[in-house]
This record gives sequence, C-alpha cells and structure tokens, in this order.
Amino acid sequence: MSGTTLSPERVFISYAHDDDEHVDRVREFWRFLRANGIDAMLDLPAGEVRQDWSLWMMRGIRDSRRVIVVASPQYRRRADGDALAGEGAGVQWEARLLRDLVCRDPEAALDRIVPVVLPGATRADLPMWLCAGSHTYYTVEEFTETGAKALLHLLTGQPYETEPALGPMPVLPPREQPTAEGRSGQAGQPATVSPPPQAFRMPDQKSLVDALMGCPALHQLARRHELLFLMGEFLGLGHAFQVPEDSDARTHLRALDSRIRRTTLTPDTALKAMYFALEEIAPDDIGTRRVRDLLVACGLVFGEA
Repeated sequence: MSGTTLSPERVFISYAHDDDEHVDRVREFWRFLRANGIDAMLDLPAGEVRQDWSLWMMRGIRDSRRVIVVASPQYRRRADGDALAGEGAGVQWEARLLRDLVCRDPEAALDRIVPVVLPGATRADLPMWLCAGSHTYYTVEEFTETGAKALLHLLTGQPYETEPALGPMPVLPPREQPTAEGRSGQAGQPATVSPPPQAFRMPDQKSLVDALMGCPALHQLARRHELLFLMGEFLGLGHAFQVPEDSDARTHLRALDSRIRRTTLTPDTALKAMYFALEEIAPDDIGTRRVRDLLVACGLVFGEA
C-alpha cells in the first residue's frame, strides 16, 4: 500500500473450517490483510488459550467496523440452516448474529458485512441471505494489492473512483428557424418538412414504475434479482446492477428508477439494458410491450442488445 497514514480498521473474519487447505487459505488471507494495515481478527490466535467462544464471537462481530464472510461450501450450508444442530456450531452462531443484523437493518448490514470470494471459491458458495446475485461481493484473485484491489480500497477507506467537480454549463444556441424560401417548395406548394427526431427524456418515476408493475414476473423478488443481474451483464459491469433490495415490488422498482437516474452511465443506456433484461425474463408478456412503448414514447431508440 502507499505511504498514506490511516487509522487501522478492525475487521472480523467469519469462515468455516471446510478442510485444512481452506483453513490455510484463510490464514494466508488474514496475514495479507494485516500486512496491509487492516486490523483483521481471526479465531486461530485466540484458540491458543481457553475461550468462551460464543462470547468471543459476539464481541468480535460487535466491536468490528466490518465483518468479512468468506465464501465456502460448508459456510453456505451451515449459514443457510442446512447443517445439523451440532455441526459447525461456531459458524452457525456467527451466521445467526449476522442474519439478525440483515433482518433488523438491511442498510447497516450492507455497509458492515463484506462477502469475499477467495481463490478456489465462487459466489455460489456465499449464503443465500447475502444476495450475491444482486448485492456487491468482492473477489480476491490472489493475495497481492492487484489481486485484492477493490477489497483493499473498501477496507482502507480509499475510494478508487472519485466524483469530478461540476464544470460550467455551456450556453447553446437554439435551432435555426427555416427561412421563407426554405419553407416553400414549388410555387404555391408547401414544402414537406420532416419533423426532427425526438430527443430522449427520462420518463417520470410513476409512469415507469407503473409500467414495470404491469409485468407479473417482477412481482417476485427472485425475478427482480434476475433482472438486475442481466442488466449488469448487458452493461458489462461484471456484477449485478446495484439497487437496494426491498421485498415490496413497487418500493424495489422505485429504487431501481432512482438508481438509473443517478447512474454514472447515461440513463438511456441503463434503460435499454433494463428493457433487454426484461425481454429475456418475460418476452411475451403484455407488460413488457407496455414498458417498451413507454420508453419509445420518451425518445429511446432501440438497437441490438
């Protein structure tokens, strides 16, 4: 890392002891974080002395700025409630505390819980309640600054993308009006003038949300997750289009509208991706056609997906 002096951030690592190889990989990850100025907390040093493990885990989660959840098949199995009562009791206890946070305050959980996929794992190894299909997760390709770039930017509080300052607004001339000669064709004959193409304008939120609510598929949370994932693919993001989740369809779709309006992409690009994703999910639905009609009426020109 650079020579910038920053206060170390306490991070609790929650993981499962799948096998010795996985434990060694987590140990290497822990050492890497601490070598980069992050006060990462792992159970292995604490295991050198007798512990009240339930109290140790509770304090570790409570007193840490963030909790890293390391993806693995056994972590998902135990955190999703598919393991027997005594199997991996520590992970089941930690996951119960984290699920409670997600249930009580989803926004706070989004900030505090950091899903991480280490080499050899996939996002499918994360618990379902972390919503890896629609929420951000961090892939560590190798234990180097380059291989863990996005995660290090997050944990050290050093953003990679910064918003530039607003420049002055240009003063633009109006469209020139046609002359009398330009308005006339042959003598006594009015000229035929083609209307200019309609400029794109963002539809108002109520119209867009009402149109999307006309698609029965989007009343299901899982299909909205699929929509956001496909949008991310069409936009080339490498992850789902990021929108705060809500079980209420209308509230969730309002959040999608708001996110499109403030995207760093152009809104028309995001709307096209949204429509192409919707077309894959519900191609023959009358609601899909109504969404397209609304976007076309607002001046959106569709090309190839």
